[in-house]
Amino acid sequence: MGFWEELSGKISRGTKTLSQKSSELFDIAKVKLDIASEKDKIGKLYEEIGKSVYRDYKGGNLKEKQVMDKCQLIDEINYKINRLNRKVMQIKGGTVCGNCGEAVDSLQQYCHMCGRKLERFTRVIEEEDDFRVEVSNGSVCGECGALVQEGSEFCPSCGKRI
Repeated sequence: MGFWEELSGKISRGTKTLSQKSSELFDIAKVKLDIASEKDKIGKLYEEIGKSVYRDYKGGNLKEKQVMDKCQLIDEINYKINRLNRKVMQIKGGTVCGNCGEAVDSLQQYCHMCGRKLERFTRVIEEEDDFRVEVSNGSVCGECGALVQEGSEFCPSCGKRI
């Protein structure tokens, strides 16, 4: 292979990597906006709870059921926020703790929530000259070649069952 072909291959791979990283950053920004929106909903619910409790207190008819309903709604939104945070971590190449389900960065050795040592599995899936692709805590879809997070039942790119 000549110098120009080799240079062209490296530039092509670099462009592909840059494009993928740009897409990841865009996806992360979208998810973070969703998280901020969900947190705003929680703030409004906190405010409603406070006003409702105080109003009922002043009127002499404090009803715990109304407060419980809003608290359960807050729990549901917090669950959704946790799922969105996991999505951000997966986009960044992180994973989820097998013990507590918390999203963890790919560089962490221990879970920051429960303290459990995280298992890391790395496999080389492609190697050509000085170009090497490794998959950590996941696999590659046999249909489309997309990286698939460990524990996934379906490919996030093409939807094929893993």
